[in-house]
Amino acid sequence: MSRRTGLATIAGLICAGAVAIIAVSAATEPEPQPTPPRVYSSCLAADTKPMPVGDDPCDGR
Repeated sequence: MSRRTGLATIAGLICAGAVAIIAVSAATEPEPQPTPPRVYSSCLAADTKPMPVGDDPCDGR
């Protein structure tokens, strides 16, 4: 094998290795967590005044 052929082979292997590393790192990226749903209260008292568990701050509204 000539020197030129050897260098071309080594360059090709380096490029193939780089592509493989990039492909593996792209495949192992963590998926973003979904945003939790927001719950909006129609009663201001529920958001501003501490209430015991089970108490209805809006009186059933």
